[in-house]
Amino acid sequence: MFTHVATYDGPNAALNAVKGLGRTVDYRVVPRAIFSSPTLAAVGLTADEARSAGYEIKVGEASAVGGRSRAIGDTRGKLKAVVKADDGEILGFHILAPHGDDLLHEVDAAMYEQGSIDRIGKSIHVHPTLSELVKSAARAAR
Repeated sequence: MFTHVATYDGPNAALNAVKGLGRTVDYRVVPRAIFSSPTLAAVGLTADEARSAGYEIKVGEASAVGGRSRAIGDTRGKLKAVVKADDGEILGFHILAPHGDDLLHEVDAAMYEQGSIDRIGKSIHVHPTLSELVKSAARAAR
């Protein structure tokens, strides 16, 4: 349903067909975005979906208020991290904020190989940037 998924799937399908590589796709890390104002972007499960799947979770939330969002004059929104309670594996992340589509990629990369929220929460983020908002939600989920 997304162009970005097709461009990801296409080479894998071709290599599987031609070379029999047997590559698979981890659809749990497919990012999605709605280009509203502010942008709504997400990857993985919502808190309700995670609970329904039987996970014990922690949810970390942060408002979209930070130094950079104040500077650009748009502090609308919220960020939410959904993680497994026992080990912090990222199950989902949701952003309603300016440039949320761009901010989501940090989380998407961290989710590969059952990545922990600590990959984001303990990393250094440039100040003042919008990406600090992602770190704030990540730290709130620990």
